[in-house]
Amino acid sequence: MSLSLSAQDSTFEATNTNVLHNLPEYVVITSENTKLLGGINITIDYKKSQYQDALEELETLLQNRKKMRIRNQTDLLNALSSLGFEYVDAYNATAGTIGAAAGNDVDIFGSQAKYRINMVFRKKS
Repeated sequence: MSLSLSAQDSTFEATNTNVLHNLPEYVVITSENTKLLGGINITIDYKKSQYQDALEELETLLQNRKKMRIRNQTDLLNALSSLGFEYVDAYNATAGTIGAAAGNDVDIFGSQAKYRINMVFRKKS
């Protein structure tokens, strides 16, 4: 799959549009804030799916920071819209906290909450 897309200006150019047609009607994309690294991590659960190849290629495309430039969920929404998907719903996947545990000789220096959100997209008709 050879795609060039910029989430910032919503331009989309596909040399193999058949790959987009191989994607399922609904796609669930998990985004995880990685503020410590300055952006978001994007994953798609494609294991054992009949759409595994297409979903894996979509995940690779969305994770490519040079081509897609997705740095937050707004960029992700715009990128999927440019790819021909509309936003349907979102729900919390998991929430956890990364931080230092308190002990007798340890000062608590704070923590960074990390959230994973599942976003549901549907192909535009």
